[in-house]
Amino acid sequence: MPGAEAFLKSDIADMALILKGIRSRYMYAYGPVPSRRLGNSIGVSPIPAKVCSYSCVYCQLGRTRQLQAKRQYFFPKEDIFQDIKKVVESSPADVITFAGDGEPTLCSDLGWLIRTAKQEFGLPVAVITNGSLLFHEDVQKDLQAADIILPTLDAGDRETFHRINRPHGSITYAMMINGLSDFRKGFSGQIWLEVMLVKNLNDSNRQLFSIRDAVHAIEPDKIFIMTPIRPPAEDWVECPEPERVRVAEEMLSEAITVLDREEGDFGVSEFADAAEAILEISARHPLRLEQARAIERKFGEAGTIEQLLQDQKITINRYRQSDYIRPEKAKNIPKSASDLSTNISVDQIKCCAYRVTLDSSDQKKRYRVILADGYYNSLARGSLSKEELLETCFRYFLNNALLERLESKFSLRDFGEQFPQFETDIRNAIAADKR
Repeated sequence: MPGAEAFLKSDIADMALILKGIRSRYMYAYGPVPSRRLGNSIGVSPIPAKVCSYSCVYCQLGRTRQLQAKRQYFFPKEDIFQDIKKVVESSPADVITFAGDGEPTLCSDLGWLIRTAKQEFGLPVAVITNGSLLFHEDVQKDLQAADIILPTLDAGDRETFHRINRPHGSITYAMMINGLSDFRKGFSGQIWLEVMLVKNLNDSNRQLFSIRDAVHAIEPDKIFIMTPIRPPAEDWVECPEPERVRVAEEMLSEAITVLDREEGDFGVSEFADAAEAILEISARHPLRLEQARAIERKFGEAGTIEQLLQDQKITINRYRQSDYIRPEKAKNIPKSASDLSTNISVDQIKCCAYRVTLDSSDQKKRYRVILADGYYNSLARGSLSKEELLETCFRYFLNNALLERLESKFSLRDFGEQFPQFETDIRNAIAADKR
């Protein structure tokens, strides 16, 4: 069916972006980039693109495509370090920041990289993390050498945590909070806690009170209140009203609100030309159009943006009265990547029970799903058969990194109650297909 085919093509294209590390040249270090909290920061990404333990609804880099909580060695640590050295020696900076295109603490070499960078360059080291893995002793040990840790805390309860951060299934809210609290007790550096406010998700008085209680358990040195300033992963994400931000400032005493866009130049000395600089930087740090124009001028290569648009390598999206550049999803996937697709088959077992099988090149998963007539009608209204609806739903689970949250046997209605946005998105997808 057309909708499923569109989902499939999107899934394959996005997976190709995850695997961009197989290119002949992979840039682990970049910048300096202007940071609203850290000044001129040399960024370091020790993990492949969009590998993360969360799939936050507001993420400026889009939806997570490889949701995982297990640490591993992604790239040779010596290669990462040499890339850092090259950028540090060519561009003055205030700090080295391990941030990644996902969650940097998933990198098993992170501790070695932090210690070696501090010894070699004498610059302070910061780590921007979602804080999800701090309950692991090895993660806490790796971060001890850093000067500043910037963890995220967007929720004061389990339900909101799942709605906003959409964590890997092995990570609970209690584990995350306990990890942050335990790490604070043994860390001698600075902890700057970041709270991202999203309209109608965590900006109510009740939600802010619960966040305040969680903050008290962590005792950070600074609290930053953030709002989405760049295009988010989900189109429905909105900034809270200014009044709600003011209330958050009052509840989270001594919090610093960061609402303004960052200003300053991007370091581009490591790039061969303007096109490479724009594509690489925007993949990790969405660029405003005027920032991309400044990069064109640095290289003396006017017209680069227009050529990238013509070649369908970038798109321009408008968000909060600003135009942002993003790398376009791959359009032509080589045949060697065709095995990244996942075949979904749906078979009726009895009445309202169905077996859904996901079969890809590296795994096969089976689920038993209950789809009651009433819930089927509320979602599809006869536009799709039950089998087609389930196929669409599972393609949605794949694209939104939600498979880890599914039990082997579950009711689709129960899932919809736990994840209300799912119902809205499925209805919108069905309506789009009909048009």
